[in-house]
Amino acid sequence: MSFIEQYKTLQLKTPRIGMIHLSNVNSDFCYNADRCKNCYLLANTVDNEDCMYGRDFYHNKDCVDCDHIFRCTLCYETINCKNCYNCDFLQDSESSSDCSYGYDLRGCMNCTGCASLRNKEYCLFNEQLSPSVYREKIALLKPNEIEGKFEEVKEKMPRVYSVSTNAENFIGNYVHHCKNAYGAFDAVECQDVGYVAEVKSCKDCWDIFVLEYSELCYNISSCHKMYNCNCCFFSAESKDCEYSELVLNCEHCFGCVSLHHKKYHILNKPYSEEEYFKEVARIKKELKEAGLLGDLWLPPTYPEEDTVAAWRVM
Repeated sequence: MSFIEQYKTLQLKTPRIGMIHLSNVNSDFCYNADRCKNCYLLANTVDNEDCMYGRDFYHNKDCVDCDHIFRCTLCYETINCKNCYNCDFLQDSESSSDCSYGYDLRGCMNCTGCASLRNKEYCLFNEQLSPSVYREKIALLKPNEIEGKFEEVKEKMPRVYSVSTNAENFIGNYVHHCKNAYGAFDAVECQDVGYVAEVKSCKDCWDIFVLEYSELCYNISSCHKMYNCNCCFFSAESKDCEYSELVLNCEHCFGCVSLHHKKYHILNKPYSEEEYFKEVARIKKELKEAGLLGDLWLPPTYPEEDTVAAWRVM
């Protein structure tokens, strides 16, 4: 039986966990979570407290219904925001507080229905007002009136081709504090990476979707704290692993599924160090001859309707 056939058989017979949970408190219903407290229905989330209903949450408190936020507090319906406080319905904004219905705001306070402002205070639909007049006009406006006028303001303001902060030598969008990032989207604190999406604190990584605090990885998806790993999925805190999924705190594992704290395993079977490297070399030769070496997406084990490929609406 070939390695591919053995791997598919192992996938089908091995029990799987529903989500990765690391150091969490009272956050049982979060997906891929680490260091969260009192959180509910968050996905891809690290170090949050009293948050719920969101995705890509990092270091936030008391935030609800948000997506891709970083170090925010008391925010609602915000997208791609950083260091914001008490803000609602903001997008692509940073270091702002007490703002509502804003787009591309930086260092703003008490602004409503504004777009592309920098270090402004008490602005309504990009018009500068006194604090008293601002409060009077806000009190008279209904939410649907604010939304309609806000869309008009956004259409009139020029937009940058890419949202970035302290990024050097990059191609992509939403790139922050990165250097040498090619084809990068939603990348933060990364260096020497290419063809990556939703990555945090990664170095020397290529062909990645959802990865954090990792180095020397290739063709990885939905992993956390990996080192020198290739073609792995849904794994955490492991190194020198290949073609494996759901491996946690493992080292030198090849073609394994759902292993914890293991070393020198192939297809979930233990090997001596010498036997391990010899067998891995043989399997890699087999994969190379089949044109599959280095390809994460091996021939599918499951029917399409049981995979994310069947999702039509996100």
